[in-house]
Amino acid sequence: MMKKTFLSALIAASISLSGCSSISSLIDKPDEDKTVAEFYEDATSAFEAEQWDAAIEEYEKLKAYFPYGSYAEQSYLELAYAYYRYDEPESAIRELEEFMRLFPKHEELAYAYYLRALAADSITRSWLDKFITDPATRDAKSADRAYGYYTDLINRFPNTDFARQASQRLLVLRNQMARHEVQVAQFYLEREAYLAAANRARRVLEDYPNAAETGEAIRILAYSYDKMGMTQNRDDALKVYSLNRDKLSMTKSSDENMKDIAKPNRTYWDRFVDSFKNLFGG
Repeated sequence: MMKKTFLSALIAASISLSGCSSISSLIDKPDEDKTVAEFYEDATSAFEAEQWDAAIEEYEKLKAYFPYGSYAEQSYLELAYAYYRYDEPESAIRELEEFMRLFPKHEELAYAYYLRALAADSITRSWLDKFITDPATRDAKSADRAYGYYTDLINRFPNTDFARQASQRLLVLRNQMARHEVQVAQFYLEREAYLAAANRARRVLEDYPNAAETGEAIRILAYSYDKMGMTQNRDDALKVYSLNRDKLSMTKSSDENMKDIAKPNRTYWDRFVDSFKNLFGG
């Protein structure tokens, strides 16, 4: 017993001699005692390790305890990126729009606009798009919002690398949104709702004139006009298709990751063209 007591005393003495700092280093400092630099150091350590949940927590604390100053200013962008990588795009967009409102002349403003567009764009995509799914089948509102954000970036910061990257992504989104309209038009076509089908097809031609689905939109338009007895409109659509047939058939989507799993049913078109062989050189 005496030996045990002496050993305990010796350990206690050695701890006290080493000073309180060694103990405090093993205990997390309460948030209310942390400096803004300490919050930022913890947040960036987690950020660099790609521990997005921990980074988000520390950045949020920093902003709560120290809402003003250079650390808080920088935290908006890093927090937004952490939310984006943590698959919380709406939270990322919220942070970025608050940043834009508070710092309208910030040197990183172009990046903020680009990251906002990326966050919105991520809602329209899935890792399954590389294999079996088609983003055009999803809610078109998300794609439309991303399209608007990219366009806003290009208009505000046209001479940046961000704008050039945004332009490339706009081509993909334009095809995706056009494909969505064609799929809806095909849905109406199958149910013999020809006016609704024609309206959707016409929207493709008006809003996305150079999209990959332009040819299919013209076909749907001509067929729908024929079914509604609008022969002059039908003939005009057929002439447009005939004059541009080779160009339309060569048009392809620029997004290699998007698989067209909703192959349009050509049967209606094949039967329809049989009635107009002379127009197509048949």
